[in-house]
Amino acid sequence: MSHEHMRGASDMTDKRIDSSLADDDGDAIKRITPARFAELDKSTVTLLDLREPDEVLVHGLDGAINIPFNQIGTRLSQVPNDKPVVVFCRVGDWSEQVTEILADRGYDAINLDGGFQAYREYLASLPQQRENDVDDGDARPEKQTKGSAATLSIPAAAQQISLRGPEHESKSTGAADSAASHGSNGDTDGAQPHAVFVDAKGLKCPGPIVKVADTLRPLPIGTRLTTEATEDAFLSDIAVWCERTGNHLVSLERDENGVIHVVIDKTAHMPAPGAPAAACPSSPAGRAVSAETPAAAPQQTGFNPDGGDVRHDKTFVVFSGDLDKTIAVFIMANGAAAMGRKVTIFFTFWGLNILRKPKRVRVRKTLIERMFGMMMPRGTRKLGLSRMNMGGIGAKMIRWIMKSKNVESLESLMKQATDHGVRLVACQMSMDIMGIHQEELIDGVELGGVSTFLGSGETSDMSLFV
Repeated sequence: MSHEHMRGASDMTDKRIDSSLADDDGDAIKRITPARFAELDKSTVTLLDLREPDEVLVHGLDGAINIPFNQIGTRLSQVPNDKPVVVFCRVGDWSEQVTEILADRGYDAINLDGGFQAYREYLASLPQQRENDVDDGDARPEKQTKGSAATLSIPAAAQQISLRGPEHESKSTGAADSAASHGSNGDTDGAQPHAVFVDAKGLKCPGPIVKVADTLRPLPIGTRLTTEATEDAFLSDIAVWCERTGNHLVSLERDENGVIHVVIDKTAHMPAPGAPAAACPSSPAGRAVSAETPAAAPQQTGFNPDGGDVRHDKTFVVFSGDLDKTIAVFIMANGAAAMGRKVTIFFTFWGLNILRKPKRVRVRKTLIERMFGMMMPRGTRKLGLSRMNMGGIGAKMIRWIMKSKNVESLESLMKQATDHGVRLVACQMSMDIMGIHQEELIDGVELGGVSTFLGSGETSDMSLFV
């Protein structure tokens, strides 16, 4: 690091002393205000983002290393020390602590005053002509036009899908538009690309997302898909879906009748249902990404400094045998499968009743096993609610309401899940305890144990116990 760069970065910092944050020996935390941070040449510093990955997904900062605050103690060695380190969290409290820790370890650490929230508020207050001076992807305010994504108050993913700088974004958008109009992409060999329309009006979550994914998956790069939907959640879901699958959201707006109109250009390969999940498009710890880095199609695996693959598999443990909880699990599972994620649902104890065939199957059982079988619900049609079941009346009412609201039934959601490669795994140990035999389970169910669950959990970024 040259003395000029170090002096330049130092000049950009605000060295006001806050006695409550100073070390006992008189050392003070170096600070940088949002205004000075906006003008800072980000290539001269290392950016350390302490927020949770979900926060980074919605509002990311280009080139920042993301190490959540609760992991900083074990991953501190992943922060390079060849340049000053600007540390930030959401509101600036955690980053102050980490700045002190880094300073004690010999880093030239600088805290962003007010955190990323204050930085975004500052950017939003900038005059329009200064927007292009900032290269911070999602953090940059968008021009608000009638019918635009910004006026709809949806996540930043819909306002700007890429975390790249504006110059590269315009290039990629132009390339996509060119491909759509001239068919000049590798997959179509110069042929005119597809233009398809998907009518998702009336479908409830996750129906619209699943329908868009199923339609777009087999089509070539360069395909332009137009869809219409009426589900309110689709307004947010489709923006996140495009971001996580690497496809380009061309436009997103809602008309005066409440119909959501979406145009998507397919710009990334989409894995088949059940295939290994794509790597996280954000910058992994220890590897910064510049605005000039070209966007690549999602890869099957990515760099992980802790070892192993960066994966986005999803694992659900269904312990409860309640109808409402099971419906929620399969809605989330189908949504994840539509995003190209590998999904495993592990059924144990009372959750095994969900997998039982509705009709009696003759198998040899002990007296205790037969008693268990008689007392437990056989199949999804016999499941009750976790609350207000009222002797089964509540479950029938929920099914009637779901049908009237055009929400898929549990049986339909389960078929949809298996069609999209979702793994259904029954716990062998629980089956033995409760006297359930494999012959009594519906088709397509695997048998597994604790290692099966742990193997799935270790490649998942989310495991839910229901």
